[in-house]
Amino acid sequence: MPLQQYIRHLPHIGPQREKTLLLEGCACWTDILNASRPLAGLDLLAWDEVRSAAEQSLRAMQADDAAFFTAKFPPAEQWRVLTQWFGRASYFDIETSGLEADSIVTLVCCFHEGRPLRFLAGENLDDFLDLLENVKLLVSFNGASFDVPRVLDRFHIPELPCAHVDLRWLCHHAGWRGGLKKIERALGLRRPPDLDGLGGAEAVWLWQAWSGRGDEQAKRTLERYCAADTVMLSLLAARLCALQGAAVTSPTEADVWALVHAAYPDLGRSPTAAPPPAPEPAPPKPSSGPVISADLFSISEMVGATEGLSRADKQARLRERWRQHRGIGL
Repeated sequence: MPLQQYIRHLPHIGPQREKTLLLEGCACWTDILNASRPLAGLDLLAWDEVRSAAEQSLRAMQADDAAFFTAKFPPAEQWRVLTQWFGRASYFDIETSGLEADSIVTLVCCFHEGRPLRFLAGENLDDFLDLLENVKLLVSFNGASFDVPRVLDRFHIPELPCAHVDLRWLCHHAGWRGGLKKIERALGLRRPPDLDGLGGAEAVWLWQAWSGRGDEQAKRTLERYCAADTVMLSLLAARLCALQGAAVTSPTEADVWALVHAAYPDLGRSPTAAPPPAPEPAPPKPSSGPVISADLFSISEMVGATEGLSRADKQARLRERWRQHRGIGL
């Protein structure tokens, strides 16, 4: 089992001791727990610490705690977590209103339990927060740097309530460099013709065409584009597991695209989804002054509301405050 066979997260175990333990017959946490004496030149005290950490890891696996391992394992080894929980992984991607740091989340798509789901600003975006409660392992591409921080900011939560694996770093360590679309092309994965050539900039134009002009074709293309990213992640994840020799059950390309086409039929490429004219230069920003936003709690409120609470209580408190915040229309 790939998850159990990683022992470098245990105390006192570096590359050399790992090799020594393998030579002495310890290939996993269970072997360490079953050893009758200290190994790899460790004294009794250090060996007890190794055994205690191995036992903790075994308990976490038995408790189905994927987040324990995403926090413990380095990026290059996160494929082991992906393999262990592959059948219950949920793949997600977001789109935003612009490419700037202060742009807002407009769309979240998630390939969850074999279904392409979408959460659109102005319709059902907040339902994604409820979906997260039912996610065991969330998978993204570059999500640690982009998607996850935007989601945390949008929903006013301090951390995800589930484990998260970023495929960008697994691809990097596999020697697959570049963005998602470059990697999928190199692997021979193909998107439907109506989505060919679309990227992040086009997604912004599609959102503007829908939100500003009510262009249904632009809305549908945006939904299909974002959903395509999520199903591509599922196919890419299967390739990464196979690269490590881990057998996983994954739907075929034809199957996942059939699901996307059924959920979001192609309405044709919108003629209005084109780059907008260049905006007028913005006036200079004031040098100082408080930042005021009707969509954000103050930092002092957020910190004061959660200080001293457990992670679960903190998540629940902030979610309730967010729902109250929405309900009174602030």
